[in-house]
Amino acid sequence: IIICQMPYRLFCLLMAAVGIQAQQTPSINDTQIINLTPGLATQCGFSFKFDPMGNAMFFASLQNCFSQNMAVASGYKMTAVVFSPSKNVMNVDEVQRKGYAIANTPTRLVLRSPHNAEETYLQNVAGVPMRVLSTSTFFEQKWLVTRVDATAVCPTPVFSCKMFLITWYMPKHIDPLFSSDAFTMLEVYMGIDAKRLDTEEMAARNYSVLVTEAHIIVEIPVGAVGGYFKSHIQDDQYFVTYTIEPMLELLWIEEVAHENTSYKVLFPITTPPMARPPQVRNLPPSVTGNCDQENFHITVDYRNQEPFFVVLVGKRLLNHEFAQQYLTEGDTDFTITLPFSSPDAVFESVHSSSVRSRLDVALLNPYNNMTIKYFSLACSFLKTLTECFSNGTMTALAVKVESAPGLNPGQLTLSDPACGPTYSDDRFAYFHFTVNSCGTTRKFINNVMLYENEISLPDELEVKLNATTSSEEEYQLKVSCYYVANITRTLAFLTRPRDNEPFAETGTGRLMVRMRLAQDASYNTFHQEEDYPVVRYLRQPLHFEVELTTSSDPKVALVLDHCWATLNEDRDSRPRWNLIINGCENPEDPYRVVFHPVEVDARVHFPSHVKRFEAYMFSFAEDAVEQSGQVFVHCDVVICDASSPTGGPCSGQCVNQDNLKRGRSCFMLFRPWQTITELIGSLSLSQQVNDMSKTSLRSVMYMFLLDTFFGCNVLF
Repeated sequence: IIICQMPYRLFCLLMAAVGIQAQQTPSINDTQIINLTPGLATQCGFSFKFDPMGNAMFFASLQNCFSQNMAVASGYKMTAVVFSPSKNVMNVDEVQRKGYAIANTPTRLVLRSPHNAEETYLQNVAGVPMRVLSTSTFFEQKWLVTRVDATAVCPTPVFSCKMFLITWYMPKHIDPLFSSDAFTMLEVYMGIDAKRLDTEEMAARNYSVLVTEAHIIVEIPVGAVGGYFKSHIQDDQYFVTYTIEPMLELLWIEEVAHENTSYKVLFPITTPPMARPPQVRNLPPSVTGNCDQENFHITVDYRNQEPFFVVLVGKRLLNHEFAQQYLTEGDTDFTITLPFSSPDAVFESVHSSSVRSRLDVALLNPYNNMTIKYFSLACSFLKTLTECFSNGTMTALAVKVESAPGLNPGQLTLSDPACGPTYSDDRFAYFHFTVNSCGTTRKFINNVMLYENEISLPDELEVKLNATTSSEEEYQLKVSCYYVANITRTLAFLTRPRDNEPFAETGTGRLMVRMRLAQDASYNTFHQEEDYPVVRYLRQPLHFEVELTTSSDPKVALVLDHCWATLNEDRDSRPRWNLIINGCENPEDPYRVVFHPVEVDARVHFPSHVKRFEAYMFSFAEDAVEQSGQVFVHCDVVICDASSPTGGPCSGQCVNQDNLKRGRSCFMLFRPWQTITELIGSLSLSQQVNDMSKTSLRSVMYMFLLDTFFGCNVLF
């Protein structure tokens, strides 16, 4: 790992992994003070500089002279260092007297050298002058000598600055660090101030890194984010320089040695002085504020200068989303309008009819977060925290105040600890109670009744809170209501019709419906399965009975809705002839159906569950020649609530209702010349009944000209 740093006193740090013995460094007691001269700083791994705002910045290597490295001795002893290409041999003491620093741990060799040290030399690498330090360090163990070769290379501060663009060239193949030309570059990273930048950050700052056959080229616009301008006066003229400290991190592997090398360069760049016209700025900006009945209004006036600051509102930075919601911008100022109850404000105190709230605003330097301007605005907002109602109920709102930062409003109670808040969050607790509950007291003052209660923490929680936070104040809020004892009030009320009738909730159940073909109009005997096919001649009567078989609810009624005939089993096929329309006979039918009443007898217990009608055999025009064709009859039925027989087909048989909404129907079909077995099916029907006057639970079926059963599963 090779790291080159070049601020002020420049130095190189080389570390190579070896198995060697750690050398002890002198310990420093707590009272000893060492004067850190530039030479000692370079030798020991320290550096010092100022940031753009004048703040001191101190850097120390983890392997500095005064760090305590805890390691296990390996039996190796460092004896000599040979510098190339001079072949000058020095022992460890001589190396350190020359201003170099050399140390080791069981797995690491550390060597530091100033850039202008005697044994360093200058080498041109791909057109870039670079300072090189090349050494061989010898370690001895009994009957064994180990040599570690190490080289450090650092570029000299050479760059170009044209057309407001800084261009820094680094060789891709750093010759002194390679043993052959066969290598693979694995990683190339750029950073600023020793911090890596990702692709998005580099694009946002307009940085670029280009890797060619010979060079790695870094381009940075003058004035880009990450650097800073500095003013200079020379010969009564105003100049500025731009300073930035880019970083390159490289990782490569040599194909011969099969070892990775990590190379990092920190390269401070300062442009030549650039003439600029003088600029005059007023600092700092002004902050003012006021309150209305609901809001804080904070105005920041930065006059004729660009706003070189960030805004902290409460504990939150004014970001884009925050600004869109609360900020109004002018030509040279902007105003923040924030509700008094905003989480960014704090409640200082609470009274029976007001809340005192405070909003803190700070303008900060974006580079070091130093405060440029601080402003605080506190106002009392008239708010009704306790409401008294004529029905003997009270409501109270408790808020978390600044003096009780550890308070959980959800733990507050009334005088009776069993009466907690109806609603609470991290800032509020809302109570709703009657005046004769929750420990409310009553007293008479002349002609007035006074009801009082208190909001506080239960005793055990109060003790626990004060034990953990000694600065917490005890939270107590008194609430009260006044009522005149001898007073009569007139109560006015107004009635109006209901917008909606009561509705039935959706449920599930199984209702069985069967249809049979009677042998005559008495409806006493019905065709059995073995009677089929049943043959009828034109205009002979057909007596049908439809019955709800499994229900014993007298409130349920079955109504025939629609019946029609087709030539095939498709209920939507053409031609089609209507027998029953909207519960009534077809007025265009020359032989209309006849509805027969149903009376209670030994078989029929609920007449509302049964419908009977008589139709006459017919044929379609295209079937007139061949009388042996088949005819299919389809029917829809409606199951109603007999207790509310108003509206739609549920008003009774033969009610015309054109706008009735219908559900999906199921069907049975009849083939006159085939034997059809008795069928029991099921129909699922899901319908929420929203209007009881129009309520109908539907079972839809197809009638056919034989004795059969048909079952439907009905949701109601």
